[in-house]
Amino acid sequence: MVEVADVRAMVRSGAVQPWRPGAGEDQHRLAAVQACLLAASFTAAGVEVVLCDVVRGPVGEVYRTSTAAPFVVALRVPLEVARARAVGGPLTGPELDALHAENAAVRDVDAEVDATADLPAVVAAVEQLWTAAGTAVPTR
Repeated sequence: MVEVADVRAMVRSGAVQPWRPGAGEDQHRLAAVQACLLAASFTAAGVEVVLCDVVRGPVGEVYRTSTAAPFVVALRVPLEVARARAVGGPLTGPELDALHAENAAVRDVDAEVDATADLPAVVAAVEQLWTAAGTAVPTR
């Protein structure tokens, strides 16, 4: 499991939130490229990999064209749920609303899961999709 936010966090000096235009978007794309390289090296060694990231526009293309042949699952929640979960986080209200709308418009995915439920239920739903798609189910 690779949290791409952790890869982005490797940029300390000059780090910009990925939803910020310009440098933020560039750093988000760079982190996606690095995560794909990491995934490819693990996959080549026979290790299954899950990349977890908020996928936006050009970043989605990075994942789609990677050598890892991804199975992309979009986790969706209603805006009210996203707002409740984001309380105390770094996003302003307008930023959260804009990101939620942008995420809702992304359709180049293999499957969608309603992520309103608790984490074990969401993980089970994703595993069921992977199994149905013939993709390996990750071990715990």
